[in-house]
Amino acid sequence: MRQQGHDDPMAWKRSSAAGRRLGQGLLAAILLMVLAPAVPAQPAADPGRVPWTFFALQAERLGNRITTEVRIATLPAAAERARFLPGPKGVPFSLSGPELVKLSVTTVIEILGRQPVRIDSHVWFDPRDGTPLFRIRTRTGVDDYHQLFWFTREGVFRRQREPASSVEAARPPESWTKLGEHFYPYGPAAQGCPQVLESSILIYLLSATPITERQGALPVCVFHKRLIHRVSFNPETAKTVSVDFLEKTPAGENRRSGAMPAQRIRIASQLLGTYRGDGEDFFEDGMLLISPDGRLPLMVSCELPLIGRMELRLKEIHLK
Repeated sequence: MRQQGHDDPMAWKRSSAAGRRLGQGLLAAILLMVLAPAVPAQPAADPGRVPWTFFALQAERLGNRITTEVRIATLPAAAERARFLPGPKGVPFSLSGPELVKLSVTTVIEILGRQPVRIDSHVWFDPRDGTPLFRIRTRTGVDDYHQLFWFTREGVFRRQREPASSVEAARPPESWTKLGEHFYPYGPAAQGCPQVLESSILIYLLSATPITERQGALPVCVFHKRLIHRVSFNPETAKTVSVDFLEKTPAGENRRSGAMPAQRIRIASQLLGTYRGDGEDFFEDGMLLISPDGRLPLMVSCELPLIGRMELRLKEIHLK
């Protein structure tokens, strides 16, 4: 199965840092695809306002390709919470209602001369305010790992499995034997943050927040890579962008191509504190383009390690 690229242990190690940076940069790009000019510090999200159930993005440059698929589902809370509670440490959050939301993001990164990298992420959260509950994240292809995150009132507990050898890397992630656990308390870094979100929940929360509530709002705080980051959103001059994507609705499907007006938004992040004296930015410079009504993520331009500047464009979206 995933043995290519693991036969040379040194090559496996050399590609680890680059793989980590690429995964982090790509996550930021995915989040940018659905952001709007700003978000409230404590938004009152309306699940019914999320216009999509699925969308796919793709970017190609010099033979390198990135494909991302995002899916969302509303599920009964009791059955889902039984899968991951009680957690190993900390006081879990209470839910505002009988349902929770599961957001799934799958990304495949194909770089010339390297084994494809696949990143699967699933996060469960409260649909009302985006409070994170539990997350599973798996990466295969380079620096393989399988992570479980429990989000609590005091901080985040992470349990991580890695393959102990190239032979073990070809087996299911749940069977990997290199195990590590750590608790990341929010601590002083969370001061001034009314709420700490899990980074990928921004995809849902910003779609579920009415545009009028986003205007003039404060930055948000997110937990990412062991640390808390403050993220802000800065509208810039609108422009026209070329598009070519498939739009599906209950009434049918429609190919949309040509030129569309787009709102440009620049995203900035600030690291709050460090972990063991070190820290990494949430993402580097990126520019988002969305439809004026905020329903369609059209394009994002950003810098990614190993690849350079990429333009991820909307390829398909399923609207309610």
